[in-house]
Amino acid sequence: MRLVFNVGVGILVARYLGPAHFGTLNYALALIAIGVAISEGGVEAFVKRELIRDPDRAAAVLAAAWRLRLIAGGLCYTASLMWAAWGETDPVASALVAILGLMLFQPALAVSDLWLHARLQARLAVRARLAALIIGALGRVVLVTLGTPLVAFAIVAVVESAIAVVLLNWTARTAGRPDRPVNVASDELPRLWNDAWPLLLSAITVILYLRIDVVMLRQLSGETAAGTYAAAVRFSELASFFPAAIVTSLLPGLLSSKAAGAEAYGRSLQRLFDLNALVAYAVAIPMVLLASWIVRLAYGESFAPAGAVLAVHGGTLMWAALGVVRGQFCVNEGLTRFHLLATSAGAVFNVLLNFIFIPRYGAVGAAWGTLIAQGFAAWASSFCFQPVRGCAVMQTRALFIPLRLVATIRSIARKSRIR
Repeated sequence: MRLVFNVGVGILVARYLGPAHFGTLNYALALIAIGVAISEGGVEAFVKRELIRDPDRAAAVLAAAWRLRLIAGGLCYTASLMWAAWGETDPVASALVAILGLMLFQPALAVSDLWLHARLQARLAVRARLAALIIGALGRVVLVTLGTPLVAFAIVAVVESAIAVVLLNWTARTAGRPDRPVNVASDELPRLWNDAWPLLLSAITVILYLRIDVVMLRQLSGETAAGTYAAAVRFSELASFFPAAIVTSLLPGLLSSKAAGAEAYGRSLQRLFDLNALVAYAVAIPMVLLASWIVRLAYGESFAPAGAVLAVHGGTLMWAALGVVRGQFCVNEGLTRFHLLATSAGAVFNVLLNFIFIPRYGAVGAAWGTLIAQGFAAWASSFCFQPVRGCAVMQTRALFIPLRLVATIRSIARKSRIR
């Protein structure tokens, strides 16, 4: 729903603001998104684990998570204010960063979300967030209708975040969430941090993949290039939902096949790679071929250069499709450190390619940098580590799924003629 709203309402906002102002807004949002990933502290999975293992310690665990996230959010907000004051020459961008920086405290204030998920009451959390999302979307529509200045859109984003916090805490309190203790045990924070820091690095790596392009484009090529890029990638980001949803839906069957033995597990894994690759081709090929028409229809002629960006960036859907399956394989096999190293190397590679491509080719160069870097991180890196090379072969077979399907159809037709 968030992706749908971001595309639908985002199109309306982009048409109203134009490429330059839309680029400035997305630049500030990208900076804060990186800070939010840090503010979350990487503690989500471990907090849920502790809440499930020992419900009697729920109050102490939530208090530790709250304190850790509050410290991280405070440090990130201080950094954002310093950047707004001394790192920005554009007063509008400075104001946007300072205002949107308030969202860095949301992870700490919304730890009730973790408690609801651990209690298998995620439906309540989703209702609270969806209500805030709808209010925020309506607020943006009103701003466009009234013709308000750019800063007003940042204020609405912060208000939406605050409404989500209030509704989450009210929902959790109604569902029986214990009050957080004032004092936290001396060993609680260090233990939580020792567990969480690898996942924090992984989360930062992922958000860098998603947001660093807009930041670098704005710095190296200007607001218009950043706005053009941000408009284009909304469609490919929406499409990447489908491979992730397929893996989530078929995960129980994959785990069951793992229990049945290595051969059955390998067949199930290959089928999952093949299915995701097939979906990626089915979505990405029309998106790439019709990119210019899609962009003009959605955003108008002022965003016409975004068509070339989408034509390149749409190819990242294949790497997302293969990467999400390999990521689940790494979790199943206890290879999360390799996954972290691969994604980290890809993020660094992406930044280096951006420095080369953006000054020469602008937004299209950023799209090419992302396409190449994600290909390395999600596929080529699998050949670099022995325990994952079997997975690399499966990924490569999946890349040729159209040719394999044609060969299978021909083989069936030939056998039918012989009979």
